[in-house]
Amino acid sequence: MARTMVFIDHMNFQIALGTLYSPESAPRLDYNELPRQIVASVNDGELMKTILFIPKPDDFLMQDEGLEKYYNWAAGMRVQRNFDVIEGAHMARPTKPNVSMNIKESDTYYKVEKGTDVNIAINSLRMAFFNAYDTAVFVSGDTDYLPIYETLRMMGKLVMVAVVKGQYIGRLIPFVDGYVNLDRTFFEKCTLREKSIRRRVKQD
Repeated sequence: MARTMVFIDHMNFQIALGTLYSPESAPRLDYNELPRQIVASVNDGELMKTILFIPKPDDFLMQDEGLEKYYNWAAGMRVQRNFDVIEGAHMARPTKPNVSMNIKESDTYYKVEKGTDVNIAINSLRMAFFNAYDTAVFVSGDTDYLPIYETLRMMGKLVMVAVVKGQYIGRLIPFVDGYVNLDRTFFEKCTLREKSIRRRVKQD
């Protein structure tokens, strides 16, 4: 059974998920079940570890209750078994040099994400060097990771990508060993509601 690790570019994943669903119908996902279902769809291997890569909002962006809530949720995932959270940076920059940023006025600032690409590269390559896995699954449609995929395959690792239905993957296919599209039917198996149902069945 292939030892498998799942690397989730959470911002890329969330943007794609928001495109697949309307804001009102987006599911609340169980991030313990999500990687298990991904691995089952990809190669039915043994899930060794999941690593969630998130951007940490700076002090200005932390004034946004939604971003603060998001960060607190993501940081809290560290308590899960075989689950790591690696932080990059989410920074605000003024749209005009002579205008002060105001968290309540979105036209006064824009957001810049830093560090996620580097963090994914460092962690996936380091773990491959120490032979911690046989298969790497990247949950992202980002083409910035193509050099990572090439290097990992040269090291003898299998590289798979899991993308949300609707994400363009044409440029990824030549660089990976396989891929899986995550659609609404897939996500139904990974919701917190489904987790509650599984728990009740197990108790009965």
